[in-house]
Amino acid sequence: MKVLSLGLPRTGSASIAKALTILGYENVCHGVDIVDKNPGLIAPLARAADASFPVLPTYRGTDFTLEEWEEIYWNCEASTDVAGMFATQLIKCYPNAKVILVIRPFDQWYESLNDGVFKYLFGWPADFYCSFLEPLFGSQYLGGCRKIVLGMFNARNVHEIRANARSLYDRQHAQIRKMKDPSELLIFDLKTGWGPLCEFLQRPVPNVPFPRVNERAAIQAKIVEIINRDAKRAAKKSFPWLFALVVIGFAMYMRLTTYSELTNLDILNNVFLNSTRNAFQTGSITKILQ
Repeated sequence: MKVLSLGLPRTGSASIAKALTILGYENVCHGVDIVDKNPGLIAPLARAADASFPVLPTYRGTDFTLEEWEEIYWNCEASTDVAGMFATQLIKCYPNAKVILVIRPFDQWYESLNDGVFKYLFGWPADFYCSFLEPLFGSQYLGGCRKIVLGMFNARNVHEIRANARSLYDRQHAQIRKMKDPSELLIFDLKTGWGPLCEFLQRPVPNVPFPRVNERAAIQAKIVEIINRDAKRAAKKSFPWLFALVVIGFAMYMRLTTYSELTNLDILNNVFLNSTRNAFQTGSITKILQ
């Protein structure tokens, strides 16, 4: 690990990740990319939260060791985004890494975080997803993200996150400045572009514009993509059961009306066979299950 970008979420971490990649750092770890490129990292990051944040009901009371961090960062030369959520822990584990800290004015940062993250990560679609779809498919992404955010803000719900935002903002920046020597710390403003960053990292200035990534849109799109994907998977998985319930309900209705002379078993057998045959002849089941 050579570089840690430890700004809080929504401080341009996607732009920093892109910039570090352009400067030649290999396997820059950025949170939004984990789902597609390294989904196996979600579980160890959730364990890191359990080791780092006493407010969590799953807090284990022991430090996350360097060996455990290396499960995540073994091939990474830099990390942004998620790294900022474990800033003090990572400074201790990687004392030789240079640290970049982007600080946005509090009001701008809070508005961006609230509108761009909280409303999606803690809205009712995410509540439904975490309660029903994640257990169904064994997914951990949104639940793991929620755990890390709650722990970082020392909160038990999104209301406490909002209430604790100012104290986290002040505490995190003060801790990083206290723990890192000024020669190994760059307080960086994205508007200044390549100059200060390249001087700090001792890298030549690239002949390309400094990257500007719309991180808010990327986060929102990823959360919506995950919820929609697994909702479709749940619909396909549950269709046979829903179809069976419809058949049984229709059979019982017919038992009480037209076919009173038949036994329940006869009715279920006839209706199921006829309904299934018709469905396959029309191709409706095949289309749904494709």
